[in-house]
Amino acid sequence: MRAAPQEDFDEQPRGFWGKLKDKFSWGEYEDDEMEFTEEPGSKKKPTVLRVQQARMTYVSVWMTVQSFDNAQQAADGLKEGHQQIVNLEKATPEIRTRILDFLNGVTYAIDGYVEKVGENVYLYTPSSYCIEVENGDDGRRVHSPFNDN
Repeated sequence: MRAAPQEDFDEQPRGFWGKLKDKFSWGEYEDDEMEFTEEPGSKKKPTVLRVQQARMTYVSVWMTVQSFDNAQQAADGLKEGHQQIVNLEKATPEIRTRILDFLNGVTYAIDGYVEKVGENVYLYTPSSYCIEVENGDDGRRVHSPFNDN
């Protein structure tokens, strides 16, 4: 067996972190930094562009929801991010209950909000909207989703 040359033993023994670094690195290297020089008079001021986005908001008003097909269309609009006002006055009590359960489930699934705005009239909104209702009895404002203000 041959002895290793002395130059291999000149360095201090490597600790755990040093060995780990050696194992996962590609060896020693030097960073080559590029120098950038700007020519005099070549400084340009950045151009600032202001873009104003017009946000279109859709509100679907369902004057008379009498069938479950209308409820599915309202749910599809709600999933697309559109507010839905659903009037269930002309629906039978059985269909009304079924539609309310369905739309409330869809609203829950998308973290949306629902507010009763009249007798058998409901406002459904996606989570990006906040509903503010003024209570006429005591003048209190109620904010969805928590209704604790």
